[in-house]
Amino acid sequence: MSEVKAPRRRRATQTRSKATVQKILDAATDLIVERGAQGVTMSEIAKRADLVIGSLYQYFADRSAICRAILIRHQAEARTLLHHHVAGVKSLEALTEALSLSFDAYFELLQRDRLIIGLWAIVQTDPELQALDLEDTLQNARHLAGVAAPMLPGVETNRLVATFTMLIQFSLYAGRLARDVPGPIAQELPATFKVMFLESMQSLQRASRT
Repeated sequence: MSEVKAPRRRRATQTRSKATVQKILDAATDLIVERGAQGVTMSEIAKRADLVIGSLYQYFADRSAICRAILIRHQAEARTLLHHHVAGVKSLEALTEALSLSFDAYFELLQRDRLIIGLWAIVQTDPELQALDLEDTLQNARHLAGVAAPMLPGVETNRLVATFTMLIQFSLYAGRLARDVPGPIAQELPATFKVMFLESMQSLQRASRT
């Protein structure tokens, strides 16, 4: 009997642990949205998650670890969105249109989602999160390079990855910048980025023909 019950207890414990982690991340997310990340403390997160502070530290060493977990979760959601937009494209024209729609969607999200705004403020001051952000960009760029490679024979993989890395980072920066510059300038940023984006895609196409 004990051999049968032991794995059940382990599974139950793992399930409870996952639920607790989810509760902690949801509580921290709510607080970041309400007040911004810099003003949120571990004690406040524990209180919002209905946990004693000691229990919180069993799962996360500090606030930075919680923010890292939230950032990873957000990156996974954004990656799913990007992959959805480019899934099944068969031509460079279709890929360009899909990426344009993806950039538009994320740009709009960057303007209204206070969680992303709060996370970006933390990333700016945390070298570990900056490295995580860069690795996520490279992962997405490699995926796009793999999608684009059959459409652009003759273009080296490193150039594809470099181009998509630049475009992803520029799109994110344009979206973040739009929150800080005067309104008339902010309104021009999406169109300005689109010019850079289209010129980059056309440059790849020209390189493929040579």
